[in-house]
Amino acid sequence: MKTKLFIISLFLILLTASTSASIKLSKDATISILTCSPGNELYSLFGHTGIRVVDKANDMDIVFNYGTFDFATQGFYFKFARGLLPYQLSCSEFRRFLSSYIYDERSVYSQTLNLDSIQKQYLMDLLFENYQPANREYLYNFLYDNCSTRVRDIIEKSTDNQITWIAQPSTKSFWNLLDEYLGRSPWIQWGIHTILGSPATSTATIREQMFLPDYLMYHLDSAAYNGAPLVQPIETVYEAPEQDLSTPWYFSPFFVFAICTLALILLLQKAKSRRLLKAIAIPFFIATGVVGCLIVFLCFFTKHPTMFPNFNAFWANPLNLIAAFFLGKRTLPWIINKYLFIYLYLLIIGFLLWFLFVPAVPYASMVIMVWMIYLCIRLRQSGK
Repeated sequence: MKTKLFIISLFLILLTASTSASIKLSKDATISILTCSPGNELYSLFGHTGIRVVDKANDMDIVFNYGTFDFATQGFYFKFARGLLPYQLSCSEFRRFLSSYIYDERSVYSQTLNLDSIQKQYLMDLLFENYQPANREYLYNFLYDNCSTRVRDIIEKSTDNQITWIAQPSTKSFWNLLDEYLGRSPWIQWGIHTILGSPATSTATIREQMFLPDYLMYHLDSAAYNGAPLVQPIETVYEAPEQDLSTPWYFSPFFVFAICTLALILLLQKAKSRRLLKAIAIPFFIATGVVGCLIVFLCFFTKHPTMFPNFNAFWANPLNLIAAFFLGKRTLPWIINKYLFIYLYLLIIGFLLWFLFVPAVPYASMVIMVWMIYLCIRLRQSGK
């Protein structure tokens, strides 16, 4: 055991120390793609992909992992929000890698690449080059450059881009693909639908689908190289027990928003109080204004893709923050009445656009739009 740890440690030191050094694989070495099932944390909701290298002749069993980030990074949350957080390639013992997924009760599957010795060595050299300190960091992009797409790209490069991806045509959009994983987390689902713009409704190509580890595994399973299967049949390394972590339907954003909207409308219809109307309206104008500021920030001040245009800006308008301030006044200034008129029509236009141009209608947001339409009508009536 000590010998094995020493060899692995020496191997990692060599990787870090020199770009000219190289690890010569034996003819019996194998390289496989590991696919890990989704976890419960936000960053693990969509699963994970790694590359395992096993060479018994060199007493080697390691995993390369493109999904590593450091919470201690200076300005971590600000960089994450702006899409400037560096991710990096890491390397660890397979035993440690697997134990962490067993602890989290996340399944792990393996697909061994059908490559000859020369191609395996070339792939190993590419991984070795990527692991050098000057190369291991990259600018993470959730949809287009992540732990799964990096694995896809390096496999394609090691085979001189001769892989044939065989799959049935699909009309799934990025939203459709994400929703397959977010169904059990409806509040996160609604949040992602709110911040992602209309480009996320476009159809994802076969290669683009591979930003999700499960889809990379699926497409690898049917891929061909030189007229033969690219990978061997899928093997189960660890099968986690089934868990039911779904959120009850009555805690979903749509149901909660719908019940609250109905209750507030009934309350305001019965009370007929101008003061109560404003007291209820102000927090909602503040909340939608804050969300609007977030959308503007993501659209124009970050590197995140698929953010602009965002139809949610029809209801989440930053100017609502200014309107909220004046709603607290005894009488509404004429400019605010004009704004409410314009905002009302923007809400109606946005409501219609969802049905015309957005395949996956976010019903929770539709409820918010209906509620804000009602508030605008009532506020304009009370201001006359």
